[in-house]
Amino acid sequence: MARKQINELLNSSNVKLEDLLLIQDTSGTNFNITIEQLYDTIQSSTSGIVSELEELVTNFNNATSGINDNIDNISDSINNSTSGIINELSINKSLAQQAKTGYSHSFGFAEKPQSNGYDWFPNIGINYTTDDVLNNTFKVFSLDRDVHLALDQPYWTDPTPGNPTDIGLFAGQNLPNNVDNLFDFDYDFNAEYGTNGNTGFENSIGRIRLNDCVPGDQLRVRFDFNVIPQIANTTIETALWYSNRDASDNITLTFPLTSQPIFYGTGTVGKTYLNRVEISAWITSTEDINALTLPSIKSDNPVIIQPLGVLVTILR
Repeated sequence: MARKQINELLNSSNVKLEDLLLIQDTSGTNFNITIEQLYDTIQSSTSGIVSELEELVTNFNNATSGINDNIDNISDSINNSTSGIINELSINKSLAQQAKTGYSHSFGFAEKPQSNGYDWFPNIGINYTTDDVLNNTFKVFSLDRDVHLALDQPYWTDPTPGNPTDIGLFAGQNLPNNVDNLFDFDYDFNAEYGTNGNTGFENSIGRIRLNDCVPGDQLRVRFDFNVIPQIANTTIETALWYSNRDASDNITLTFPLTSQPIFYGTGTVGKTYLNRVEISAWITSTEDINALTLPSIKSDNPVIIQPLGVLVTILR
């Protein structure tokens, strides 16, 4: 009877230890069992439960092993995908940097009077003469390193400017990627080609430097200058005077890249007019990259020109 009661208690969800230690028989007397008997009874009753638990653990391990394999596969796939994305982003970043548009500016035009702090006196400048008119000359305006050093000084403090020497007003901070300089203030045309030619660059100093450009770039030049008409009804043409050169520096073609003409009618004589003329050119060959170019002016009457500054932009 006692063992039957023990088994019933073990199968009950509310089994208590005191129930197992004290069980009555049918005569009403206490039936005392030993700890060993109790242990044997419990072990016999729970062996089936243990087996089931062990089977559940084994099945769980088998199931999670497959999950772990799937997780590992997913992790590998994610790593492979993100690695490719990172590589692609790095390539795109590099291409974007190479494609960066940039610019440079200089006030360093020749013949600005040193005695006036390289600022033009009123009604004094570079004369476009009657002979220039008769010869239909595009007068080229030279650069001057001394003027550049005096005037191309940063006027700001934040962000901290760099060293402007020989690069321009912005000290190269706004240049396109892989472009070291857009000006050559020391270039001497006569030293390379002599004085007996008829390119229009004879006796000129300096140039807009395109050596670091690449095919597909676009050159855009804004030429700032004052005009003082000497005769009413005067028309001027602003241009980039351009000489293409091959890889051996042989000049292959010289021509003006002109902008829209500017007309000065009656009542304009002796007055000063500020102009900010923009001219563009493509760069698509070695001859374009190696070209010589400077701002120039042509007029149908004598005028006085005061070159002020030039902004050179490379668009990509």
